[in-house]
Amino acid sequence: MNAPESPKKNRRLSPRRPPKRSLRVSCIKGSLGLGANVGVAVLDVSETGIRLVVSSALEAGNEVEIELSSTVLPRPVKILAHVVWCVAAADGNHCIGAHFQKRMNYAYLMQLT
Repeated sequence: MNAPESPKKNRRLSPRRPPKRSLRVSCIKGSLGLGANVGVAVLDVSETGIRLVVSSALEAGNEVEIELSSTVLPRPVKILAHVVWCVAAADGNHCIGAHFQKRMNYAYLMQLT
């Protein structure tokens, strides 16, 4: 008799959390803050990374500047990240996963999620 399969362990450094409805995102290619905002929506966020919907494809390895703003924060949070993966969505947008260069402050994460 075969033993039932055990659920796979979550190997993430920090758990993903759904964003609050008031969370707004700006995603700009490069670290200088110059360029078009391609950010559409936040799917989930953690201390170490983020999953976003963007309006144009970004290549893995690209550096992006992500700015998160909300009514609960006194000022926006800017974070530099590297794109890890990018997948086309059915609606013409793209979904990306990005890894933050520095961990997000836990207090900010709790206010945004």
